Amino acid sequence: MANYEAKNVQCPFYRASERKGGYIRCEGIAGARNVLLIYRSERQRIKQMEIFCQNCYDRCEIYRAIVESKGLED
Repeated sequence: MANYEAKNVQCPFYRASERKGGYIRCEGIAGARNVLLIYRSERQRIKQMEIFCQNCYDRCEIYRAIVESKGLED
């Protein structure tokens, strides 16, 4: 985890993020694939990480899609 936001991530499906590329990479829903979320601004990427990756990850659409695809629903 290369940047300062990453050390506070709680989501189990988070894989990486990059300030320079403006993206967040999460585990995918099939096999060894990943989901890449690309942001138009650094501010948007940081907001996503603070709200979902670091705090309310169970409300994130990517998290819910992965949980559902793996049959991990409560």
